[in-house]
Amino acid sequence: MKERRSTSQILFGHLPEQTVDVGGGIWKVRRWTDPITQNAIDSDALREELIRATMPWSEQNEDGGFVSDLMRNRPVRVKSLNRERGIWCEPFPRLYMCNRCNRLHDEQRSRCQCGSTARRGQLPFVGFHQACGSIKTPFVRKCPTHQQRAVKLPGTASAVEIVFYCPVCNVTIQRGFGANCDCDQGGVLSFTVHRSGSVFKPRGVVLINPPRREILRQVEAAGGGERALNWIVNGMQGRRLTDAPTNAGADSIRMVLAERGFDQATIDAMVAAMPPQSIPDSGFHNVDDQVLTKAKQQARQIALANFESRRTISDLEIAASGERARALYQIHYPESLRLAGIERVELVDRFPVLTAQYGYTRGDAVPGSSRLRTYREKNGEYTAYGELIETEALFIRLNPAMVHRWLSMNGIDLAPASDARAASAAILEALAVHPDGTEDEATKQLITLIHSYSHAFIRRAAVYAGIERSALSELVLPYCLGFFVYAAAKGDFVLGGLQALFESDLHSLIDGLVQDEHRCALDPGCTDHGAACGVCLHLGEPSCRMFNMHLSRLSLAGRAGYFDLCSN
Repeated sequence: MKERRSTSQILFGHLPEQTVDVGGGIWKVRRWTDPITQNAIDSDALREELIRATMPWSEQNEDGGFVSDLMRNRPVRVKSLNRERGIWCEPFPRLYMCNRCNRLHDEQRSRCQCGSTARRGQLPFVGFHQACGSIKTPFVRKCPTHQQRAVKLPGTASAVEIVFYCPVCNVTIQRGFGANCDCDQGGVLSFTVHRSGSVFKPRGVVLINPPRREILRQVEAAGGGERALNWIVNGMQGRRLTDAPTNAGADSIRMVLAERGFDQATIDAMVAAMPPQSIPDSGFHNVDDQVLTKAKQQARQIALANFESRRTISDLEIAASGERARALYQIHYPESLRLAGIERVELVDRFPVLTAQYGYTRGDAVPGSSRLRTYREKNGEYTAYGELIETEALFIRLNPAMVHRWLSMNGIDLAPASDARAASAAILEALAVHPDGTEDEATKQLITLIHSYSHAFIRRAAVYAGIERSALSELVLPYCLGFFVYAAAKGDFVLGGLQALFESDLHSLIDGLVQDEHRCALDPGCTDHGAACGVCLHLGEPSCRMFNMHLSRLSLAGRAGYFDLCSN
């Protein structure tokens, strides 16, 4: 049997060990057949992002040693769908029901005791164990006298309400399912319909990955994350990172020397011999090491994304023809950005993004609460099933001075700041990561602000672009005070939608974002339970990679909201 699905649908909905509905039946994906290995992958950035994403499982010893293997440089291969070969599935669960008499059988085709020879449908319930990640066909006993069994379905998704009985003597055999898992973890199986999110939760990462290694080499040679961070906090001067003034510190000098072939001992000697005043000051002395590392990683992502294609509002102004267009870009756009507390909005028309699924969980969706199952080959290497595309995106960075004021207004102690760079440095200095990997209160507030802003922007951008929200995705970079909104390779998105929005309606979108009603239709209940729900801020998967966590309308509008501060 052959069925056609989009590449993106397969990436999120047809992963190995996932159950799918195809051709009127239920199947379990066994493997992607002869997938294509992607070679132009920034393996270091991928490894760093995987470690960050899977740390909650590692801290609970529920990652199967994945993080330890990554730290020992165990290879991770990104493999894409081979559309000529497709995927291989098998029928699952193997428990079939006669459509005439509701008898249960282990085979799909054979003569039923009622005389029917028609093709049988599957009972859509499966058993799963979140401790080991296994999935099983439910076991139903047969009548000891007549060796038959039938089912009475309750008309709901509740497995405990199902009644199994003997169709001959009408004696109830069992109610619901129940079985212990035969793994070494112990415990009972949970039963539900196979489509439930608790049966299979894909786990993936999204990162910017340029299609050519030459871009990676140039960014690293230019100073990598350290120089990228300085480039961003200094206003992203120049067309790309390599055009910016060189003002990074000793780490960047070491990178350049290493790129030119010097060994580590020689590099150490050369840096030590340099006069202190010849090594530029990065200005981030008091920033927590983990925070600074994350800020550099995110800044590097921004530099890679903007390396080959970047259009600013200044570019629109230069290319504008006519007084109306010039007024739009010289007056209306800057004023809208100012009132919304935005430093810059830029278009990246060739946004290189890698979406990769490295594993899955069953049961509780909270990271670290259930066993993480990764895709591992027989040779010990790991596989991440992914898609590397170039699409279009908008990059939005909030005004550092306004974020500084907002955090201060919300009780965060920050050093004074006289300009945007000083504000960025003061914000980073106030952030911290606890030894267990959790964020402190300042970091949580910052992430909530940037993430909430991203969701509000996407929900409104979908309206102005005339598309479904599921056609847009986000990449949140809170340590750089920004986020990307990009066109996902799915849904009904038409390439050029974000470009048209950037060129014509950006001011209308932003004005509405600030001025329109910020209450939720489900208030006061929504506000009393986090001020974020499916009506006001939530986005569907895979548009939101943070599982709709760290969201609050109150961070944007309310007595201490960001928009309230900007309008004063």
